[in-house]
Amino acid sequence: DTILKVLTRYCAFNTEKQLLVMRPYQIAAAEAIMYRVNYAIQNGISSCPDAGGYIWHTTGSGKTLTSFKTAQLMSSTPDIDKVIFVVDRKDLDYQSMKEFEKFQEGAVNGSSNTRMLKKVLDDDTKRIVVTTIQKLSRFVHSYAYHPLYKKRVVIIFDECHRSQFGVMHKDITDAFRNYHLFG
Repeated sequence: DTILKVLTRYCAFNTEKQLLVMRPYQIAAAEAIMYRVNYAIQNGISSCPDAGGYIWHTTGSGKTLTSFKTAQLMSSTPDIDKVIFVVDRKDLDYQSMKEFEKFQEGAVNGSSNTRMLKKVLDDDTKRIVVTTIQKLSRFVHSYAYHPLYKKRVVIIFDECHRSQFGVMHKDITDAFRNYHLFG
């Protein structure tokens, strides 16, 4: 059962057709996030600390693969409408998009500005979105009554020790009504 689960859920081919297998701690992190979201959904919990959590990864530990596979698994869950991967700098926005695209071409959607971000967030076929906290904050200010705010969204903050506080974070968490937040 474990080997089958690893092969079917916790592997990814990159664009060079190399098989990447998640390490046990990466699998544990992805499963912990999925468990937390499923538990929260079943118990009517959202938009609070009990509906999310934090995963600690060090530099070089496979954080991008863990984030991608978690986002991919969450986006294929019928109860989740959108997965938003939030980075804290524009260079990480591009870098994350590039890394995610190595795992599955076309699986991730980014945006060059707030107007493009709105277009991607409006599209129900775009299930995984990579953006900066600045663009998401501007989106929240520009579109106060967007329908996405009522939908079930998983928000994953990369480098959350730098972006899980302050006015932008508060604006984002105030706008969304049904979210599961992970750092």
